[in-house]
Order: sequence, then C-alpha cells, then structure tokens
Amino acid sequence: MDDLESRLGTLLGEPGRADPPPGLAGRIHRSVAVRRRKRRAAWLAALACQAAVLVAAPLMLRGGSGDFAATVAPSPTVTRTVTVSPGPPPADRPTPTRTITPSPGSGRNEAFAERLRRLVAVTGMVEVGGRTGAGEPFTPAALGSDGTVLGLTPGGAVAETSATGGAPEAAGFSARSGLGAAEGLRTWTENGEQRCRAADGSIRTISPQGTDPEAPVWVDGGAIAGNDPMLQPWVAVGCAEPGRTVTNGRPATGTAVAFSYPYLFVVEPADDRKLRLVDVRTMRVAAEHPLPAGVRAQTMGRRAQRWQAAATDTAFVWVTGKTLHSVPRDSWGPERTSGAVPAPGKGEQARMTAGDRLVAYTTGGASIVHDPVTGVTLKQPGLVLAAGPWLLWEEGGAYRLARVG
Repeated sequence: MDDLESRLGTLLGEPGRADPPPGLAGRIHRSVAVRRRKRRAAWLAALACQAAVLVAAPLMLRGGSGDFAATVAPSPTVTRTVTVSPGPPPADRPTPTRTITPSPGSGRNEAFAERLRRLVAVTGMVEVGGRTGAGEPFTPAALGSDGTVLGLTPGGAVAETSATGGAPEAAGFSARSGLGAAEGLRTWTENGEQRCRAADGSIRTISPQGTDPEAPVWVDGGAIAGNDPMLQPWVAVGCAEPGRTVTNGRPATGTAVAFSYPYLFVVEPADDRKLRLVDVRTMRVAAEHPLPAGVRAQTMGRRAQRWQAAATDTAFVWVTGKTLHSVPRDSWGPERTSGAVPAPGKGEQARMTAGDRLVAYTTGGASIVHDPVTGVTLKQPGLVLAAGPWLLWEEGGAYRLARVG
C-alpha cells in the first residue's frame, strides 16, 4: 500500500506529454497582444498615408530636383514666384535693378494699372480717347505737368485733353514737333521757331536763335528749355519774352539732354567731356560730373552718338545702347543698371520723359516705366509718357492717364 501511494504521487507530481508547459498561457497572451499592436500600427500608418495624400495633392507638385515645379490649387487663385537677390554687388560694380514682366497668370496678362499700383500710389485715373471729338485718330506727343495731353492728328493739327480725360479737341494750332504744356501755356515748334501761347491767347516766339526740330523741348516749373539748330541750349520763362542762350561763355557749353527745374543737364563730350547741371535761375553751373557711363567722348570725324536722358526730382536716368542707367542726384552714385530697353522698330524713334518720380522710355511700339527710388522697371506695350505727377499709357485703342505718387 505504501509502495502504491508512492508511485501514484510520483506520477501525479511530474508533468506528462499532454500537460501544457509552464508559462504557456503568458506566452499566448503576449503573442496575441503583439499581433494586435502590429495590426493597429499598420492600420494607422495606412490611414495617415491616405490623409497626407489628400492634404498635399491640392497644394503642390515637386520637380525631380526638389524645387516647386508647379502649383495646383482647388480655386482659381494665382500664385507668384519671388526671386530674392543673392545680395549687393561689389562696390566697384553698378547696382542692378529689377524688371517686372506680366506673369501668365490665369491665361491673360495682368493689367498695367494693377502692376503700377504695387509700385506707386495711384490716386486717380481717367481715359483719354484714341480719336478726337471729330473722329480723327489721335496720337499723344506730350504730357504736361498739369495733366494736359497734347497730340497730333493725321493732318498735323494738334488736339488736347485736360486732366479730366475724354475725347481730345482741337488745340487751335498745327505742329510736327516741340510740343509742350503747363498750366496757362502751350508751346510748339513752327517754321524752325519755338512758339508759346499764354493763357490770354497771345502767341510769341521764345527761341532766341530757333529750335532744332529733332531735339526735345522740355516744360517744367513754368520754364521752357530746348536746343537751337547749332545744338546750343536755351531757356525761356513762360511766354512773356524770348529766352536766353545758355552757352554764353564757358564752362556752360554743351547740349541740353534733360531738364528738371531748376536744373538743365548739359553735356559737352568733345572738349571738356563733362555733364553739367546749370541752374536756369542764375544761368550758372551748379555741379559737374564726368560723362555718364556708356557716353563716349566725341572726336573729329566720328559720328555723333545718339542717346537719351531724363531727370526726376531725385535721379538722372539715361540709356546708351540697350542699357538703362540711373544715379541719385544728391550723391551721384552708386550707379544702377537695368535690363535691355526695347529696340525701336522701323519708323520708330526712342524718347524719354520724366515725372516727379517715374521715368518712361518709349519707342511708340513698346515702353518701360522705371522707378529710380526702388530700381523697379515695368514693361508695357505701346506708348508711355511721364510728366509731373502724371503717367499716360496706351491701352486697348485708347489711353489711360493716372495721377501717381
């Protein structure tokens, strides 16, 4: 009996083949938990991936280089790309300016007026007709500091509008060149002389020795300036009496290239090789500088160089070749340069006009507007003129006249 009990106890106390091994239940629980965590993690990862695709797809597509290759938006909003300059150029090089060209946008170029508003304040805008009240085609030729627009008709008769815009009406005289306007006066070249009509209707000759019909005539601050056929500058104050020749003795010799009252910018490239600022109130030289960059010295037998210039209240701006340059008038440096200006087409002639702040360069078929303050240049098809606080540009068979600041 004792032997049977001993054997039975041994059999019951030792694990058999059918018994679960020790710790099996714990391992089963852990295995189930691990499988559950793996399934949960895989489900969450799939969900996160799907959400990322849904969020990212409307925002952007990337090119192979990692840069943004295109922008896709669920709405018609147009985005813009801004390029940041790598930093200022070395001190011995001109400072480059920026050029703004209309972006393709949503299929049409952005209106010039909208680009202009981001550059300067636009406080008013009117339309100037492309035809006179009598139905004749009208081409603006001069913009006055009072907002007067003077232009030509096919027959040579001059028409004009005021700052309120509308259809141009006959100005009462004919001309081919030398047009200018300001409050209370109109001026034009007639038979080689510069005429001036005062507010009372009286007309006088103001050029002391005639006017070069191919040279600009400037009106600013109530003064009128031009060059005679010998390329000598002259200045008249209003229409009351003939003007005075600026080149009465050295060192004020040269040819006028720009005018911003009270300073006439005179260049003498042959002997003195200087650019001078002549104060027209005193007829004395207020400052002088070397010839502007790109303007070559004139030598015997060499054809005279053709270039354009203009002056705002704060800057002197000029074009040589296809490059636009500018310098601040107070320090005369550093010089800034911009990209190429439009080239004149067949029958076109380049010219520059300047307002209080903005400068316009035009060939008639294409133009740029340059802001020396910011260095920004706007491109625009067709004619553009600047004067005082005004800017005129061609748009859709007519013209827009804006007051800017």
